[in-house]
Amino acid sequence: MSQQRSKPSIVALMGVSALSFAAFAMPSLPVQAAEKTMRIAVPFGPKSSVPDPRARQNGWLSNRAGVSETLIGLGYDMTMQPRLAETFQNLSPTEWKLTLRKDVKFHDGSDMTAQDVKASFEKFDIEGHPGHNPRLSRLLGIESITVEDDHTLVFKTKSPNSAFLWSLTEPSAAVLKDGTDDLPLIGTGPFVFVMAEPDKTYQTRKFTDYWGGEPKLDGIVMDALSDPSVAALALQAGDVDLVTNYPEPDFAALKDKGEGQLFSNPTTRLFFFQVRTADGPLANDTLRTAVSLGLDRETIVAASLNGVGGEVANSLFPATMASWANGNLTLDYDPEKAKALLDEAGITDTNGDGNRELDGEEISLKIRSYEGRAALRPTLEITQALLQQIGIGAEIAMGEYDANNEALKAGEIDMHLQAWGTAPQGDPDYFPSTLVESGVGYNFSGYSNEELDALLKKGREDFDDEVRKEHYDRIQEIINADLPLIPVFHKTQVSVGNGKVDGYKIHPAETYLVTPDLTLAE
Repeated sequence: MSQQRSKPSIVALMGVSALSFAAFAMPSLPVQAAEKTMRIAVPFGPKSSVPDPRARQNGWLSNRAGVSETLIGLGYDMTMQPRLAETFQNLSPTEWKLTLRKDVKFHDGSDMTAQDVKASFEKFDIEGHPGHNPRLSRLLGIESITVEDDHTLVFKTKSPNSAFLWSLTEPSAAVLKDGTDDLPLIGTGPFVFVMAEPDKTYQTRKFTDYWGGEPKLDGIVMDALSDPSVAALALQAGDVDLVTNYPEPDFAALKDKGEGQLFSNPTTRLFFFQVRTADGPLANDTLRTAVSLGLDRETIVAASLNGVGGEVANSLFPATMASWANGNLTLDYDPEKAKALLDEAGITDTNGDGNRELDGEEISLKIRSYEGRAALRPTLEITQALLQQIGIGAEIAMGEYDANNEALKAGEIDMHLQAWGTAPQGDPDYFPSTLVESGVGYNFSGYSNEELDALLKKGREDFDDEVRKEHYDRIQEIINADLPLIPVFHKTQVSVGNGKVDGYKIHPAETYLVTPDLTLAE
């Protein structure tokens, strides 16, 4: 794309402030001089100027940008596929042998070896290192890594872990070398990291020696546009080539008119409320049950997604995970039952103002969400209206994702509306083990259930999928009964291109985007 492209008068068209416009104004940086660079609008940007893919959620952006890679990948059918590892096998309940590809080069030109892989994984446990990741370290549960030769490793886990290989597909399980001043992030993917500006942009250039073949694009620029409507306008103005998370109402309008380069595919993403159960009003079981019964999920889906974006949730897992979803579960909309349960529990409206009281105080649930996905705000607003219909007051606001989590953890808010991929690793263990297992880092609910903890442990220790299915079916039953998480709907991702995007396909796990074949047609 030319650096001389003049800016259209988007500010005049949409009436946004200069600050809002600056969110998608293109910085003039060297990577833009590439002959064929694709600009992609994504909902979230990097969290630092050198975002190590192994830490926090950096790996998702890096993996999607084609900078970092994992030992094992996920196919579009959600099956495990060779990636940096050519073969992988289970030697025993605690031992896993992986044989690496012999043609992989790091971005500094050096060959990838088994010793490099071991060194990269060891950074997960070094506190203070940019790659420190205690969450992934806990999921992997590695006791030791033995290098047998330059291309063979044996991982030994602390206990049987049937999800181990699946966990290696998570983007945070990236293989990197230590960075340098010239190459701050040294990965193995089809694109080389150039620079990042926190919460704004992430830029790359192609890696000609990529083991999967030279990329067709010269560079990728990912612009973080958290407001989907701003991203849509940037596409219309020609400032980006692809918007990965297009506003559902606008997508529906384009679809009705037969216009635009439209992409759509079901994903494993779940929109759900994480609920503070340890204290506060929602420590009351009946009130949590009433909240779920008061949610008209059909109306939320119709209003928030405009018929193009998903389906109501009856449990954690969507149809794309048919082998793990518990098909016998429902999350009903029954406001009359909700009212009856509240009345029986003495959670009533004593002064006739329409608001119920708990322990002598009017209920006003503090519910938060965040920008970045178009359906979050309307879902929050509709939830407030639905809860009011059963006499439950709610004070809603949009905040910053991490700040919302901290507030939930501290008991300062009662519910946090979020959108997570329930199976970015293709296995059912990740989501419940990350969010509802007792004491884990993302269990901001303060929830604890001994039976659920025991079932999660069994689910990791058993290697028979039929037996594991029984465990995870029961886990879903417990979550639907206790409601530390209240599922709302499963998401279909919708994206729109400028008519020239070629080689793009939405992955069900949403962890892949850029491939060597991605290009802009002439």
